[in-house]
Amino acid sequence: EKLVLDAAQADIPAVSRPFAALGASIGVSEAEVLKVLKAYKKKGVIRRIGGSFETRKLGFSSTLAGMRVKPDSLVAVAKEISKLSGVTHCYERAGEMNLWFTLGLRGPMAEVNRKLAAFRKLPGVEKCYSFPVKKMFKIKTFFPV
Repeated sequence: EKLVLDAAQADIPAVSRPFAALGASIGVSEAEVLKVLKAYKKKGVIRRIGGSFETRKLGFSSTLAGMRVKPDSLVAVAKEISKLSGVTHCYERAGEMNLWFTLGLRGPMAEVNRKLAAFRKLPGVEKCYSFPVKKMFKIKTFFPV
């Protein structure tokens, strides 16, 4: 299990059968890789398996947004914002800005700003700040098991 979890964090090959290739690199079968990953996903240890892309090169603009939302409106606002496929990491935090999310859309930053303007009009939203990407840092997170 540790080998599979470490290998999956390091690199999943971009091939037609990525889990077979990953298994071959550590000496286990594709079935074993999938068994381990599915078990840890079911436990909630693994949240997501997917690619990380250079979004700017694909024509996307993005921002991190922080909102102050009235507590009684927080769940409804978060649900509405989360409906948009370009929204990720929508979560509640303690503090003045109690709802945070990232928003990435194909096109110029004006498209992102237009969507944020619509979100600002949702009932209960008091403030919304946008923190667009100024400089991209390549950060690779790895948690050895």
